[in-house]
Amino acid sequence: MENTEEERKRIAGDLHDSISHELLNLKSTLSQDTKVVSSKIDTIINDIRGISRNLHPIMFDKIGLVPNIEQLVERIQNQNNFFVSTEMNYSGSLSSANELQIYRIIQESLSNIIKYANAYAAKITLVEQPGNMLVEIKDNGKGFSIKETLNSGKAFGLHNIIERSRVIGGEAHINSSADGTVITINIPVKI
Repeated sequence: MENTEEERKRIAGDLHDSISHELLNLKSTLSQDTKVVSSKIDTIINDIRGISRNLHPIMFDKIGLVPNIEQLVERIQNQNNFFVSTEMNYSGSLSSANELQIYRIIQESLSNIIKYANAYAAKITLVEQPGNMLVEIKDNGKGFSIKETLNSGKAFGLHNIIERSRVIGGEAHINSSADGTVITINIPVKI
């Protein structure tokens, strides 16, 4: 329930900060050139698409985990001055629901890196091994105190990653130092 409320709060913030702001700008420019108005409408449409994609990736069930991660990485690199490399060797051994949890873990991890790490690069690893799936998100940021952050009451994203890992039968390990942060999740799978 707490996660649902936090997600609603985030969506409300997204709508307020982007869509509402853009609509107010559009309203004030209606007397201007139609090209300017058209451009602002395009911006609003793209913002709505972005929020929708964050709610549920387009065609997730149809195209699968790897293409959705690739789209996420491309979007993040285009929207931020940030480089993300990937190493993915995955043939689809998990259910769609578990794949969506992994996608959300990666999405949350990248969001945290961009907001807090002062990193300029990250690497996502998704590798199937006999009886195990390895998910790793690594950055070259400034690091943080894991214990302090988890106990601060403000680490919703980290707690979300840990809980999503548990939901799919895995366990998240977080290591952080001045050289960066590594989140490693091992998920038992039947291949």
